[in-house]
Amino acid sequence: SDRIPLLLNVIELLGDPAIKTLNISKRGDYINWYNIIKLFSLLDAANIIGLNELDIKSHIYFQVRGIRESEPIGDFYNVLKNGLASNLRVLVLHSGANNGILEIIGKHAVQLSHLEITCSWLVDDSGIASLLLKNYSQVISLPWDGLESQTSAAIRILSLLPTSEQNRTCDTLCEVKIQDTNTSFISVVLLLMFAKNLKSFGGFLYDRNIGDIVLEVHSLMESPSTFALTKLWDMDLPPVKLEKLSKLLPKLSHLYTRTVCLLEPPDRIPQLTDLTADFGLVHYDFRFYNFLENYGKSIRRLVLLDQVYGINLAIVAEACPLLEELSAKVYVDSPCIKTRSLLANLRLAEVRICSPQTFSWLMKQADNIKHLEVLLEQKNGVQELFENSVITKLVEDKPKSLKSITRLGIHIMMRTIFERLTFSCGLLHIDAAYTLCRECPLLTILGELETWMQVSDQDVYSMAEYIKNSNWNVKLRYRNKFYPAS
Repeated sequence: SDRIPLLLNVIELLGDPAIKTLNISKRGDYINWYNIIKLFSLLDAANIIGLNELDIKSHIYFQVRGIRESEPIGDFYNVLKNGLASNLRVLVLHSGANNGILEIIGKHAVQLSHLEITCSWLVDDSGIASLLLKNYSQVISLPWDGLESQTSAAIRILSLLPTSEQNRTCDTLCEVKIQDTNTSFISVVLLLMFAKNLKSFGGFLYDRNIGDIVLEVHSLMESPSTFALTKLWDMDLPPVKLEKLSKLLPKLSHLYTRTVCLLEPPDRIPQLTDLTADFGLVHYDFRFYNFLENYGKSIRRLVLLDQVYGINLAIVAEACPLLEELSAKVYVDSPCIKTRSLLANLRLAEVRICSPQTFSWLMKQADNIKHLEVLLEQKNGVQELFENSVITKLVEDKPKSLKSITRLGIHIMMRTIFERLTFSCGLLHIDAAYTLCRECPLLTILGELETWMQVSDQDVYSMAEYIKNSNWNVKLRYRNKFYPAS
């Protein structure tokens, strides 16, 4: 990114040990090989060791085997050893970690709670072991591939390690993201066994159902009786397994699994606040509704993936009264009859709909919505047009959401079966954009105008001028650009 060199210049001029946070990746920026070298050199030269949070996302060049690690990493090793590691609470090295860094952190970190080393292909099981254990190579005599082929033996060997062989990270780590590294199930076992306060692996670990490892570790160890995990990614949760895990993970609040695993749940599971369910292109109707009606009272975030058909938004709203965030394909059976706000807590929604009626219903029920993205699709080969009258009628009804919404995206398109062509499913004119900007005082972004069919380039340019002249604090998103330009 163009801002990286500027940030490095600022660090060079103003950097000192008193800096507490350095977030190079705040805007999603990735730092290249040259700037990695410069950054680590600056950290060392300015003795920037007081950081509590360091966030760096690098390009893959940093991970190519054969590059001499001493070139950029020697300086980073120095600053870690000289005090940075002992001060860090949050460390993000996306594509930027190796076993040597983890070993230093293991020896020196005393308050590190969050560690992200995703896409760091130079990290393997040895690195995770050195993060958690002192002199692990002297204690564990079997090669890692030997341990991986003997799960039970590995757990028994590791369970014999005395507390004196554990680093402080075993007490402080709460989240460790190891996605897309060269780690195996052994690293998951190590973290479960020794990171006593571990709440999350930070994401889905492909080909490793964490629940299975939780059960195996528990069956072969006398302790702990329960684990601290609050987040679980597991795509194979039959009822018996889910029941066992519910007892071992009493603090579980975030669950990512397949919808089919939720159709016959045990009598009691922990109160979920965050549920991601993958439908796998299969339609589950009343059975999934039954799950929501029984366990949805505490859910605040609901994400439904790979749906062929929508689910009834009214039923979801009734079953999940605390819902704050929703991402799903949804529909409603009938127009809104306002008695009370069913989605009073909803703040963010990304929904696929087949009828503009669903958009109107949602806007009338979500009194405090802040961010809404709507994608109109075909239904059984028939498209319902999203026209100006939808917006006009909504404004006439004056729902409270018009006063709360800050970001609105209306994507009106239909994909062909081959998804090579897209056609607009709406006849919205630029007048609808003017109306929304006038009636929504907090609106800062309105899109996606290129899908509205009746909106031209000139319409957008003219409205951008009108926005500037009217001193409105809103931008139009059109063909991936914002108007008026900053």
